[in-house]
Amino acid sequence: MVQQETNSPTTSHATVGVERLWGRIVLGIVFGIVIVAGLMVLSDLRRVLPALRHFDWSLFPLVLLLTAGNYACRFVKWELYLRWVGAPRLRRSQSLAVFLSGFAMSITPGKVGEWIKAFLVARLGGGPVAPVVPVVAVERLTDGIAMLILALVAGFGGLGGWQPLVVLAGMVLAGLWLVQEERVARPFLRLAARAPLLRSRAEALNGLYDATRAILRWRRLVATSGLSIFSWSLECLGLFVILIGVGAEPSVELLAVATFVLSVSSIAGALSLLPGGLGAAEAGITGLLLLLRPGMTPAEAATATVLIRFGTLWFGVLSGCAALLWLQRKVLRFLPLQPRQGAVVAQLLDSSER
Repeated sequence: MVQQETNSPTTSHATVGVERLWGRIVLGIVFGIVIVAGLMVLSDLRRVLPALRHFDWSLFPLVLLLTAGNYACRFVKWELYLRWVGAPRLRRSQSLAVFLSGFAMSITPGKVGEWIKAFLVARLGGGPVAPVVPVVAVERLTDGIAMLILALVAGFGGLGGWQPLVVLAGMVLAGLWLVQEERVARPFLRLAARAPLLRSRAEALNGLYDATRAILRWRRLVATSGLSIFSWSLECLGLFVILIGVGAEPSVELLAVATFVLSVSSIAGALSLLPGGLGAAEAGITGLLLLLRPGMTPAEAATATVLIRFGTLWFGVLSGCAALLWLQRKVLRFLPLQPRQGAVVAQLLDSSER
């Protein structure tokens, strides 16, 4: 029976769709290698390599441990979101694998791969895809809110540069209010449902809104944003540790700089819509370190940038690739496919190529 379903057009469509993600991931990795190589050349390779050799490598496992702590907190948030939208209950190992796979898919062009997490939850749990879609979006939203708050705290602490962040925070709050205010949102949904492309999907559109509103209730938003603030502060601590390893003296000011630099650079990377924020985040970290740490050399700034990206982004990509490979080889190919689920992956990937 499983063999027959595996050979069906729908199942083949899904298998090909998931396998096509690997090409996108490889493309993102190549892009990342180019970015790192360019950064090292611009910062004078002859000085960056000695800086890497002189780094206190005994501190790097601590950076990875802090990143793993960030992932653990975000997995708790992921589980809460799935419960709140009524998603199918998954085995903990499968849910963790789907969550981790998102780190690999975050470097896919257009970040289309991250939306495949909704498909994976539906495929593993045997339910519809639509209710899980808001989870992926709200995950990113609360991460962004956390980074914004961390940047504001560091900025208000004397580093400056907080004015644009306050404007951005106001825009975020206005958007959240619009989502929560049904009297405002429902008329917009009815108007959108009249559009030719959305007319047949009005019910799904309302379902997406209901699920989004359910997980963005103010109490839930405050709780998950607080968890996100704690989890992302761990990665800011990771940059703090790296700066110490590069040769900086530990201080409260250094911690504030690390928090501001990583938070603002992460926001810039997210707003750039580039896969994994590649290029934008690296430029932001290096530039802000040189601006806020006048005594730091370009080689030291580039070294810190390369190390924090390897200790966060690329550590996540490696973990995500292992999780996605496990799902593909050990779980997905043995599951029956429900109608229309198979086309979801290919539709998302096809739309990203246009």
